[in-house]
Amino acid sequence: MEGEPGTGGGGGGGVTPPAVNEHGYPDGKPVADMDAVHQVAYWKHHARKHEQRANAAPDTAELERLRAAETELATRKAADLTDAERLQAEKDAAETARLTAERERDEARAEALRITVAAAKGLTPSQAKRLQGSTKEELEADADELVKDFGPSTLGTPPPLSGGNRGGDVGGSKSTATGADLYRERHGKK
Repeated sequence: MEGEPGTGGGGGGGVTPPAVNEHGYPDGKPVADMDAVHQVAYWKHHARKHEQRANAAPDTAELERLRAAETELATRKAADLTDAERLQAEKDAAETARLTAERERDEARAEALRITVAAAKGLTPSQAKRLQGSTKEELEADADELVKDFGPSTLGTPPPLSGGNRGGDVGGSKSTATGADLYRERHGKK
């Protein structure tokens, strides 16, 4: 008996054992500070609590039955709607679809206008994304500012060839006869 928790044991100290709840562990005490007996009681209580919650959940057959009942209820509610209510719901859905289509159309037009202005002003694609404005005039003014601030784009012009002329003076035709004629002309042979 001696040395067991709650028996008082020998020696003073005046330390009273913690009051335990009906589940066998002290309330308000961190698990790390509990002794082994109380920790076991704590974890058993919580395991039982979660097991009861899991067992109380509906099984697959019950879920299927609930889904079928929900579908039937939705069907009955739709059938109970008057013609006026049904027409109003269809009208609301059509209005929402129209507004969405108009918004997408306007966004596409604005993007096309932005791309057109950017191409006309020689802007790079990353500069074109930064154009601000809702009208062609506003976009052109913003594009002019970008060109002024960053200079014109050099995307359209190829970089100069290094190493000089690489046969660019041969002429229009690329045949071996043209090359032979050029050789004779340069070296004086006939």
